[in-house]
Amino acid sequence: MKLRLGILVIFFFYSLQGLAQDAYNRVESLESDELLIKTKGTRLVTQPGERYLVVDHSSFFGGYHRYRYFPGENIRFRLKESTIKFNERIGIITDTTFTFVLINDAIGRMEHREVALSDIRMIKTTRNIPWVTQGSFMLPLAGLIYVGADFFNKGIDGKRFTTDAPTLWVGGILASTGFICYKFSFHNIRMGKKNQIKVLQTY
Repeated sequence: MKLRLGILVIFFFYSLQGLAQDAYNRVESLESDELLIKTKGTRLVTQPGERYLVVDHSSFFGGYHRYRYFPGENIRFRLKESTIKFNERIGIITDTTFTFVLINDAIGRMEHREVALSDIRMIKTTRNIPWVTQGSFMLPLAGLIYVGADFFNKGIDGKRFTTDAPTLWVGGILASTGFICYKFSFHNIRMGKKNQIKVLQTY
C-alpha cells in the first residue's frame, strides 16, 4: 500500500512539469493566432491591436506564470479597502482601466463600472491541470474514506471504532497531497512587486 501511494504522489509531482498554463517568458510576445490557440477555448476571434489584461504571478507553488483575460471573459477580483468579491465579465479595456456591467437591482437597470488597475487588491485564478486539479478534491476524500473504513469496520482484533497510526499516516498523506494539488490549481494573487496586472495588445 505504501509503495502504491508513493508512486501516486511521484506521478502527481512529475505531471506538474508540463501541465502549467503558460510558463512565463519575459521576452516572448504572442501574435493574434497564437493567443487564439492558447486561450481557454471561450474566444472565437482575437483581432490584432486588441487590448487584454495580463496577470504576472510568482509563487512557491508553481513558479512564475502569466494569466490572460480578454474582453468577454470573467475575472474574479477584490478592490482595495473593500471586502466585496467580484466575479464579472470584462467589457472595455483601456491602458489603465477596464469596465464591467453591474446590475443595479434597486433601480432595475445595468450600469457600466470602471475599475482602475491600481485599485485591484487581489485576483483569484484557476488553472485546470489534468489529474492535479481533480486530485485537490479527490485525494482528501480518499484519505477520509480510507480512515473511515478502518474506523467503522472490524479490525484484526474484531473491534469496531478503532484505528491505528499507519492508517492515520496514509489518510494524512492523501489529504496533504490533495492540499498541495489545490495550491497548484487555485491561487489568490495579491497585487505587489512580484504580482502585477497590466494591459497588453495583440498585434
